Amino acid sequence: MYDLPPDLPRLRTLRTWYGMWVDRSDEAIAAAEQREKERQQGEERRRPVPDWMSS
Repeated sequence: MYDLPPDLPRLRTLRTWYGMWVDRSDEAIAAAEQREKERQQGEERRRPVPDWMSS
């Protein structure tokens, strides 16, 4: 039914391995979210002032 090994040592190894990748994925997601937030904040600061507001 499962493609997993039946013995405890290999199951624990797999859990460690996949847990490491989940952690790395979470870190990459957090970094990407931070970059996106900084990009959006930069765009907000660079938006031109409408002509009707500068007079």
